Order: sequence, then structure tokens, then C-alpha cells
Amino acid sequence: MGFQRNILGFLFLILASLTSLSSSLPSEYSIVEHEIDAFLSEERVLEIFQQWKEKNQKVYRHAEEAEKRFENFKGNLKYILERNAMRKANKWEHHVGLNKFADMSNEEFRKAYLSKVKKPINKGITLSRNMRRKVQSCDAPSSLDWRNYGVVTAVKDQGSCGSCWAFSSTGAMEGINALVTGDLISLSEQELVDCDTSNYGCEGGYMDYAFEWVINNGGIDSETDYPYTGVDGTCNTTKEETKVVSIDGYQDVEQSDSALLCAVAQQPVSVGIDGSAIDFQLYTGGIYDGSCSDDPDDIDHAVLIVGYGSEGSEEYWIVKNSWGTSWGIDGYFYLKRDTDLPYGVCAVNAMASYPTKESSSPSPYPSPSVPPPPPPSTPPPPPPPSPSPSDCGDFSYCSSDETCCCLFEFYDYCLIYGCCEYENAVCCTGTEYCCPSDYPICDVQEGLCLKNAGDYLGVAARKRKVAKHKLPWTKIEETEITYQPLQWRRNPFAAMR
Repeated sequence: MGFQRNILGFLFLILASLTSLSSSLPSEYSIVEHEIDAFLSEERVLEIFQQWKEKNQKVYRHAEEAEKRFENFKGNLKYILERNAMRKANKWEHHVGLNKFADMSNEEFRKAYLSKVKKPINKGITLSRNMRRKVQSCDAPSSLDWRNYGVVTAVKDQGSCGSCWAFSSTGAMEGINALVTGDLISLSEQELVDCDTSNYGCEGGYMDYAFEWVINNGGIDSETDYPYTGVDGTCNTTKEETKVVSIDGYQDVEQSDSALLCAVAQQPVSVGIDGSAIDFQLYTGGIYDGSCSDDPDDIDHAVLIVGYGSEGSEEYWIVKNSWGTSWGIDGYFYLKRDTDLPYGVCAVNAMASYPTKESSSPSPYPSPSVPPPPPPSTPPPPPPPSPSPSDCGDFSYCSSDETCCCLFEFYDYCLIYGCCEYENAVCCTGTEYCCPSDYPICDVQEGLCLKNAGDYLGVAARKRKVAKHKLPWTKIEETEITYQPLQWRRNPFAAMR
């Protein structure tokens, strides 16, 4: 089985304005469709493609590959425009955009990043010794985000290796270890890929088997000591002996939304989903309830649930993916929950499990035990507030010392905002450049900003960077999260363990 920076993948396309357009003028969708075709001229698409390549650092081996990627990109761009223009009159609904996979066909994407791996039944491994399953009911808080409690590491990138099972497993172990010990340690996916022979490395795997392997091995090494390479390798037996985190057991979750909610209220939880749809490939935000199978046999991707919430009548899971921060919402996605589907949207309820831990982790090296410092009796004072960022429409924002400028416009709406690193800047219309307010004349051909028309000397025009992004219901100050120390933030949840 193959979502802590605050910047989204380049080109977060078609804002809520197109939703309003398509819902308020349904009889005129043909006009929008015509405008989409007009917008997709070879020159315009090539311009967007070049900027997307630069942002995503894409380099192709030869002309034939570049041509193929361009055709995939053009087809995906048309789908993105049409799909977002036809969105329902629901601002929570998911939307698609030009993320890191925009130059891949859906078939290529599925082959490279997903694996049709079902729960193995013939590996000769007994799971009953460390695994428990029980029906759960609980008084869970109305919303929870474990990222706010310092138990979730930064988003990682599995590359084209089908090792999502390893990332889901380490994420769950990182979470429970941080909750028990107060130490957030990034763990080694590569050790699982290389050494866990009960799974299949880059060809896929199963999280329970990874938990079982870590238990039998007495622990797992850190990502720093045993770094990720993204390919199947030979087990480094020396590093295998270095154990920085251990777990005591694991528990499978009853296949229901309520049981999964109770589990996530305790800690981050590993789950499997069907991630094969093109909407999931090109997902850039909103609550995902797109085309996907709710059949457990179609599970082809492993992820980590790190919280849940609701907006209006829509309830969702907060899910961490392992495709880097240029996919989804800085590497995360929101998945619709509490539906009538027996296994949940994309079969999320079907294969959920989490590690258990009561004891401290082993010391990686023989050394005298040093007791940890006692937690502070009172929380440290919060940091002083930062200057308020500037809002650029519903989905984008820039820092307080920057100016919002539109990079690309479609049907009188700005599709992509950029940030100019000047306060009260002049946006050079039709280009990616901007000028400071005291040099307001754009000489784009020379790359200069001039104080007066006819001047020969000026200052260099600056390129605008892509704006940061947020969900439409999120206040900017909520997006700019400052993580507080774990020791005193996790106490409110101690009674739930």
C-alpha cells in the first residue's frame, strides 16, 4: 500500500467564486465551458506549465517525455477547471488543482503510488499475542487536532516506493511514544522497508505486521540514524540493533465510525483507504467525499488520522498523507466521516489500528538513566502575537509585510494569487513581477521598476511567490499555528487514555 510548512503546492486552482458562478448561473454553464476552452490555448497552458515545473522542480529526461507530461498536464488542467466549475453549492466540498501529480495520467499515478495490497492471510504470522479488538464507546471532544499537541512529525514523502504502510505505521508509533514519554522522535520507515520481511517493502504492506515486527525486534531506530532512501534495500543489522522507540502491543479498531472516533480521541491512528480516484490524485483542499470505493478489498493506500472536526453539518477526519507538502493541504487532507456507508468513505473504517505503549522507550545506547525534568507547574507565557496577514480572497493569504497580486485570472476571477515581498506594492499587470510603491512604473521588458516615466535607472522588479493557502472557513490566525510544548498541552487529554 502505497496532508510543518504553511504553504500549499503551486496553483491552488479555481476558488469558491467559480462555485458561486456555476450555482447561480446553471443555464449558462455552456458559457463557462466555452471560456474554459478559450482559456486553454497552447500558449496559456504552456505558460502555466512552465511555472508549475519551476515550482515543483520538474526536469524531464528527453523531449518525448516532456511532450507526454505536457499533454497529461493539459488534460488535467481542463479537468480541474471543469470539475471545480461544476462543484455543488457547498463551500466545504473538495476541490482539485495543479498539485505535484498534475503531469501524470491517473493510470500512471496509481501504478507509481498505490498498491493493491489486501490484509495478508498466508504469511505464517500469528497476530493474536499482541493484538486486541474491542467495541468502543466514549465521550470524545467535539473536535481534536493532535498536531496542536506536539505528537505529529512533519509531513514526509514516500516517493515512488509503495511504502505508505511504513509511513502510516511510524506515524502512529511516533504519536503514542510522544504521548507517553513527551518526546517526539521521527522514526525510520527505511528500517521497516529493509528489515520487516513480513511485509513487502516498496511493493506494499500491512500496518499490523509492522507493529508486530517492532515488538519482536524490541524497538525501532530513528529516521536520522536510518534515513529514508525510497528503494528496497538490504537490512542494516547494525542499525537494526539501535532502538530509540518501542511499543508494547497494538489494537485493531472495530469497523465503525464511532469506534474509530474513540480511537482517534486517544491518539493518531493508522488506516487504509482507496486512493485511486483522479480527484484524490489532484486534491488540493476541502472535505473529500469524491469518487472512491468503500469496499475493503479496494484499499490501496495507508495514511494516518491525526484528528477530526466539523463545519456546519459536515464532519471530517484530519488525515496525514505521505506524498510531501506539495500535495493536498500542506500534505494533509480532510475526509468526510459519519456517513451511512458501512466501512466509511473510501473504506476508512475497514483497516484501522494503533500501537499501544505504557512503558518508556529503550535507551539507544548503554548509558546511565537520567530522569527527565519535571513538567512546568504553569504553562509558559504565549509568544507575542505576530502582525496580521493579508487576506487574498477566500483561500489565499500573504504575510503582513507583503502585497496580494493576482498571477492568473479566468472569467474575471483570480485563480492564483501571488505575494509580492513589498508592502503596498504595485502589481505589474499580466506578469509575475511587482514593484515597490516608491518605484511604481513597471518596465517588465528590462526587469526594472522606475520612479518616473522615461527614467533609465530604477530598482529590480521582483517575482511574486505563490500565496499561502487556507480553507475558506479557517481564520488566518488559526492557520498560522504556533505549537506549544507537549508536556503541558497534553494534560487535558490524560483522563481519556
